[in-house]
Amino acid sequence: MNEKRYLLAGLLVVLVAAVVLVAVFVFGQRSAAAFTPSITDAEGNEIPGSIAVIETVTLGGVEQTVTIRGVDTAKPVLLILHGGPGMPSSPWATWKDIHSDLERHFVLVHWDQRGAGKSFSKSLTPEDMHLENFVSDTLELTDILRERFDQDKIFLWGHSWGSGLGFETLRVNAEPYYAYIASAVRPDWDSTNKMGYEKVLEMAREANDAEAIESLESIQPFDPRNVEHLQVKNQLLSQYRIGDFHTEGLEEAWLEYATSGQSAEYPRSTIKPTLAGLDFSRQTIYLEVVNSGYDLATDFPVSTIPVHFLQGRYDYQCPGELAEAYYNTLEAPVKSFTWFENSAHDVYYDEPDKFNQEMIRIANETLAEVGE
Repeated sequence: MNEKRYLLAGLLVVLVAAVVLVAVFVFGQRSAAAFTPSITDAEGNEIPGSIAVIETVTLGGVEQTVTIRGVDTAKPVLLILHGGPGMPSSPWATWKDIHSDLERHFVLVHWDQRGAGKSFSKSLTPEDMHLENFVSDTLELTDILRERFDQDKIFLWGHSWGSGLGFETLRVNAEPYYAYIASAVRPDWDSTNKMGYEKVLEMAREANDAEAIESLESIQPFDPRNVEHLQVKNQLLSQYRIGDFHTEGLEEAWLEYATSGQSAEYPRSTIKPTLAGLDFSRQTIYLEVVNSGYDLATDFPVSTIPVHFLQGRYDYQCPGELAEAYYNTLEAPVKSFTWFENSAHDVYYDEPDKFNQEMIRIANETLAEVGE
């Protein structure tokens, strides 16, 4: 169980943006319908055999949304487990074409997990939001994708909270997957948050930042299960570019894209329910994870399939040193650990080219190993 169950990386950024998002929703222009652009060639013609759709699937009795994109539907499927909980990746599915290389090599599936984004519904109750529901949904969606695209197995990528969901899914059933890619791994809740707190306090003291020092010292002793303490820490991680994003100006551009109605997949009409889903997820599955006492070294010491870690050097939401220590103990038939030297939490935004290259490498090596 893990990591944006380990909501915090995306959580603070979204909370900071919440007032802006609501303002855009209330005062913005009427929204267009959500869609995802067709995948086209250099002349602007839709590529035969490609797929670019937003669809609704029913998982565990709950309607949920998937955005599926790929140049060739015969390519391997890559299912994304987004962070949060409650923070879908699909609003940025086509932002800056950062996923275009992946779309050439995979059928890329952005899934809004139950309670997140377009999968939020006011009919959901706290009883619908337990970890076992998310694991069951993951496995059910996996089977739907395997059948639809006529594939024996698929690839699974989990980021942040999604990385923990992925490990828990493998613990229940790893058979449907070629390999698992985990980015921004949080091996346990308490030690990772404590390390992040200590790091940002150290940086504030080195910078002689009196305001930051006062804020951090005011919450001593730091409690990694206290939401207010976590919000103080995460805000300063962001300020020092060791939280979600390391590239200067990237966080602002990321927020602007979503809040200004530029996302085809997430027009302005989706902003209010997305915020409601984020808040609902915070009050349910997030709190379950915070208080679960999970520890991947104990809960998931052995994998029956290949596991690959992608970690930002400047990520102190989920410090890479702790992820690497877990990696060193994990038994798996094949495993790798890749540092992204110019990234924080969201490696696929900070270093998209390198991220895509690593994902493609992993897929090619895995498929070669199994003879496909």
